[in-house]
Amino acid sequence: MAVKNLEQLGAVKHRLNCFELTDTGRYLVKLGIEPRLGKIMLDCFDVGLRKEGVVLAAVMANSSSIFCRVGTDEEKHKADLQKVRLCHRDGDLFTLLAVYKKWEDGHDNRNMWCWQNSINAKTMRRCQETISELENCLKHELNIIVPSYWRWNPEAPTVHDKDLKRIILSSLTGNLAMFLGHERFGYQVISTGQVVNLHPSSSLLNYGIKPEWVVFTEILSVPNQYLVCVTAVDHNALYTIHPVSFIKQLEEQKLQIKVISGLGTNLLRRFCGKYGQNQQKIVSRLKEDCRDDRITVEINFQNNEVVLFATEQNMEKVFCAVNSALECEGKILRNECLERNLFPGRPGSSPIALFGSGAEIKHLELGGRYLTVEVLHQNAHDIDDKELIFLVDSIGSGVANFHKSTGSFRIASDGIKWGKFTFLKPEDAEDAVSNLNGIEFNGSSLKLVPICTFDNRGLPFPAVRAKLCWPRRHSSGRALVTCASGEAEFVVNDCFALGIGGRYIKCRVSTKYENCVFAEGIPMHVTEPELYDAFRSTTARRILNIRLLRVKGNAIASPSVSTCEEELVREISPFMPNKSFPGQNFRVEVFPPEENDSLTRATITFDGSLHREAARALDHLEGHFLPCCQPWQIIQCNHVFHSTLSCPVRVYNVISQEVTSLLESFQSQKGIQFYELADF
Repeated sequence: MAVKNLEQLGAVKHRLNCFELTDTGRYLVKLGIEPRLGKIMLDCFDVGLRKEGVVLAAVMANSSSIFCRVGTDEEKHKADLQKVRLCHRDGDLFTLLAVYKKWEDGHDNRNMWCWQNSINAKTMRRCQETISELENCLKHELNIIVPSYWRWNPEAPTVHDKDLKRIILSSLTGNLAMFLGHERFGYQVISTGQVVNLHPSSSLLNYGIKPEWVVFTEILSVPNQYLVCVTAVDHNALYTIHPVSFIKQLEEQKLQIKVISGLGTNLLRRFCGKYGQNQQKIVSRLKEDCRDDRITVEINFQNNEVVLFATEQNMEKVFCAVNSALECEGKILRNECLERNLFPGRPGSSPIALFGSGAEIKHLELGGRYLTVEVLHQNAHDIDDKELIFLVDSIGSGVANFHKSTGSFRIASDGIKWGKFTFLKPEDAEDAVSNLNGIEFNGSSLKLVPICTFDNRGLPFPAVRAKLCWPRRHSSGRALVTCASGEAEFVVNDCFALGIGGRYIKCRVSTKYENCVFAEGIPMHVTEPELYDAFRSTTARRILNIRLLRVKGNAIASPSVSTCEEELVREISPFMPNKSFPGQNFRVEVFPPEENDSLTRATITFDGSLHREAARALDHLEGHFLPCCQPWQIIQCNHVFHSTLSCPVRVYNVISQEVTSLLESFQSQKGIQFYELADF
């Protein structure tokens, strides 16, 4: 490696299977300094920059300690700000050269100047001594006199800047690096292929620029690797050390930039997806297809644009893929509609209107044909949502909206329900069903089923939702009662003869859990709310929580989700105003339990105008069990109704006393909360 470096510097040449010194090599031997520093001096002499060459060699030898950055974080920040004023846009070596020139220019107190500019005064004096030694050596060994004046001016760019950059390049040929096109990847060292970033203290970063080509003095590892003492290189100067074909071959590996602009914020959000998932999937697919992990797609919401980073070879493929995704999202956004029933009625009986942007009616369906289809697939959990959407849009064009099922995927006989698609026209929905039904997609066949949807958003009042659950495992007859701090023993004393379900239960302070009471002998049919009420009626101590312990192991064989839904509909329908068409008033959804779940959970959504009917239906379900379940699988309901009443200020001023009296009467009723909001 050392011989190769000398050969690059022109100090030795290969001849007759051996190396011999050149004239440059003999001069370097006489100077007795590091070859690359000597090479810089000699090349500077050739262009009349004698003073600059000697100073550059001296500051390069002491580059690591010229700037002083010590003390507290505030002092370090102050030092960084002071360094900015001294930085040169061509890089760190030019900055060091400019610092020495300013230090050498007449200052009454050089130490004070160093202190004010966070410069190490001791290092500057060492540089001065090095320069003096080099000048004496040049005078006696090479008969070269170094003048005291400068020809290079850091304030005014001249031809001398280009000369110095070319000289630095020729002395650091093995330390050439190319910017890869994105700051995340940094620079690639040509000789080794390493990918390294600029050191955070580099002068180039203060100007916010990333030159395409740079040379550096060394690579620092702390623990990440950084290029140190970096200098920008003119592109044309590269051809003096490497063939044109070699440079072009290297530049083909560089990431190019392409910007897709003029995009709307909503379109960018859809393209990005929740938590950036859509964007990440597109990038992952492109990386795999192009076999390049550096491909990057960035979204700039401030400028409403998408920025692409890829090699020239792959840019067209990346652009087409991203542009196609944007066009598809734009098409879906333009066609996006809300489906609404024109008046309440059973599913399929009411005319349906599709409202687009600006409440424009995109379609009015009076013939009772379906616009919505439900998609089922055996691997609904794992399929790529965007691929499915693009597939449906390409075959059954005219997608007005889609909705993916959230939470647990509902299981049907033909597969797992992925979600729903609504089309702009019945013909589009029919085409989708006929063309997509049964086709292979992600390892299994698709199933599209026409449906008439129940949409509570079209109801005149906010929907009322209630959560239900019933056990899947037998009660073990034991419970853990959580008490307020220090009150467990008092609860045990108060509940000494507590009877529940015709049986006395035994209570003792838990030795395993702090502030807990362990209850045993609980009848199998007793639920947690019943247990809670029994404890509250027996003791005045605070009961924070009660957890009924259930038998471990496999749960009993439960009826199917569809069976439970049918039974719940049958139980609730008698309490609804339209008993013949219950789907008009409420919707039942039972979630498939996981293997380790001890409860089966369900949600019931009622028409928001049916508070009283919903309350009666839930009271009927509370404490009962479904005919398809066993007697100990008792239903527990958790329902909270929300109602809002508003009126103009003038009306409220007239009826305020009556309203206040009514609200005060609610305070004595259990489970009721209210809030008064004034908006003047």
